[in-house]
Amino acid sequence: MMVMHKLGMCIELVRLAIDFVIVFAQAVELVVSENSSSALSTRSTNPSYTVSSPPVGIL
Repeated sequence: MMVMHKLGMCIELVRLAIDFVIVFAQAVELVVSENSSSALSTRSTNPSYTVSSPPVGIL
């Protein structure tokens, strides 16, 4: 009985961790896309300025 309870808690913690990683990855993707769009407007006024975006993904 105790093993089942611990297993259930472990599964729930894994679900929470996965949800956290997904939300974090979406937030990073949003920030990167906002930086890229602002860099495009800056690039038209200053063509020598370049922005490199890091690859974003889920492990």
